[in-house]
Parts: sequence; structure tokens; C-alpha cells
Amino acid sequence: MSRIGEIIETMSTGFVAESFELNRPPALGSLVVVRLPDEAGARATEVDLYAVVTYGRTAGIDPSRRAVRRSTDEVFDQAIYRQNPELERTLRTEFCAALVGFASGGQMYQHLPSQLPPLHFSVHHPTAQEVQRFTNRLQYLRLLAPPYAAPAAASGAGQVPPLQVVAANVRWVYKARGRDEEWLKAAAREIATLLKSDHEALLTVLYAIEPVHATDAVEES
Repeated sequence: MSRIGEIIETMSTGFVAESFELNRPPALGSLVVVRLPDEAGARATEVDLYAVVTYGRTAGIDPSRRAVRRSTDEVFDQAIYRQNPELERTLRTEFCAALVGFASGGQMYQHLPSQLPPLHFSVHHPTAQEVQRFTNRLQYLRLLAPPYAAPAAASGAGQVPPLQVVAANVRWVYKARGRDEEWLKAAAREIATLLKSDHEALLTVLYAIEPVHATDAVEES
């Protein structure tokens, strides 16, 4: 199924969702979508909100109780979950996602939507066609890369550095587009333009994406 989570915290720049699978949030940097249907004329057309996964975590539902070691010499790893089925009810996996655009009326837009996604709405994997269409343009990277990146939705401590999110997104899209080398080169050039005033940050992203293209992108920027 394409539904992968439910929004439990929302803001204008992103959201936090609870994953339907314990310990299996969507991949860091992956594209996800929230579908807002037209309901009783509330909006002219269906709106699909696109976001990039920026963080994931698994912790206890009760924040006052930290997880404790359960393994023995005989029972460890996946066997712990078979021996303790209650863990499926006492733990939860969450992921944060930064909004990077939306589709409405047959058009794609790569800027923040005017309305935040509603609480308790579903988060979906996009179709291959949606990934292709949304990522044909690269302006959305400006919403992820510093200093342009907006504050991410957060639940609990810790966040992934924005540069690593950008690199993870480019790697994920490259594979989702069938290892599209031309797209990868274009993305590297776009990032080189965005980070041209910060050489170290630029190299951090480019080498995390694909070392073979890093030198070419730097020379062309």
C-alpha cells in the first residue's frame, strides 16, 4: 500500500508523522506526499503536498520511560520482538518531513503551500510518475539547503544536518529516476550554484552524493 504514516504534528514548513511500520520509517531524503481531496467545495481541485524526509526516530510511546536492554545470549535482534510482542504497542517510529512544494490544478509548484497539512491525514509514497514530474525541476532544493532551509518540524531531540538531507535526497531521486545520470549532473550543478559561497559545504554535499561528479560540478559553478 502507498500509505506509510499518519501526521501527528504539523506546521507551515513540514510535519511529523507516525510510521505504520515499527523501525521502518521512509528513507532519509525520500519524497513523500500528503493528498488533500476536494471536500464539499472547500477547494477548487485536489492538492497534493510534497515533502522530503529529514529525520526518523523510534522511541517509547511514554516519553518518561526510556527503553532498556532486553537481549540475552540466546535472544537478540529480531528475536527480541518475537519474545516481546508488546513492543509493537509500547514503541513507535516517527519521521519528520520538510514541505518542498505541491501540485494543484495539473500544475507543479516548488514553494511552500499556503496551508499546512491537516493533523491525522495520511502520508503516502509517491508514484514513479509523480517523482519524475516533481523532480524535473530543481528549485525545491532551495527549501532544503542552508541558508534557505526553513526550520524543520521536530519531535524529540536531534536532527539531521541539512547538507546531509540534501545529499540523501539527491541519491534517492537519482535511484528513483532509474539512475538518471543527466538529472544527477543537473542536480550537482544546482547545488554548486546554491552553495558557491561556501566551498566546504559544497564539497560536503557533492562527495556525499557522488564523488565522480563532484569535481565537474565545482569547476562549472
